[in-house]
Amino acid sequence: MSALLRSESMPDLQFSELIRAPIAEVYKALTNARLMDDWGGGPARFQARAGGKWSLWDGIMHGVVKDVQNPGRIAFTLREIHWHERDLDSLVSIQLSETERGTRIELRHSNLPSRKVRQHYEDAWGDVYLGPIKAFLEARFSPFLKTRTGRL
Repeated sequence: MSALLRSESMPDLQFSELIRAPIAEVYKALTNARLMDDWGGGPARFQARAGGKWSLWDGIMHGVVKDVQNPGRIAFTLREIHWHERDLDSLVSIQLSETERGTRIELRHSNLPSRKVRQHYEDAWGDVYLGPIKAFLEARFSPFLKTRTGRL
């Protein structure tokens, strides 16, 4: 019961990132295991359906897909192999929206098991997930978007 109380009182983490790439390509980079390997999350697994399993970095992070709405929404549970077994799974919700300049990712991470884990993810989401995805996709699609919109 203490893990539940601790998780409920832990504030959610929220991140927003603009990626200069088409929304369909951002969605693929978040849900396609081969592309996840390419941007640095591998070895990865992602079954893009409710109830599907996913993992990054050879299972260090893993969980169950809760919701997938191509290309606008992805939600999944998340835990790491070193978390205490009594810790509840956390929940990650990702909302994608198309903008004139690319795709906006809104990420919310809730139900974190401790302050220490929350502090880790404050940096980790940008450093090892959103940052590498952004760099990977913008290297591939920025010229496309410049042609489409006339600016970067």
